[in-house]
Amino acid sequence: MQDERGRIMYAEKKGEEKGRLKEAIALIIRLLKKRFGEIPATIINQIEDLVLDDLESLREDILDFNSLEDLQIWLEKRF
Repeated sequence: MQDERGRIMYAEKKGEEKGRLKEAIALIIRLLKKRFGEIPATIINQIEDLVLDDLESLREDILDFNSLEDLQIWLEKRF
């Protein structure tokens, strides 16, 4: 019984993490589109590949970007 509860709790935690990841990606893409217009698919793909910690950093660093080139440089440092 305890093993089953552990599996359920693990699955719930993973589901929550996935949800947070999707929300962070969606927010960042919306912010970038509002600031810079259409975002190339290659950049969107790179953003979707980021881990949650990097996405959280990106949310703050967006404020320092003056162009998509600044974003691209930021992304290149992560890969």
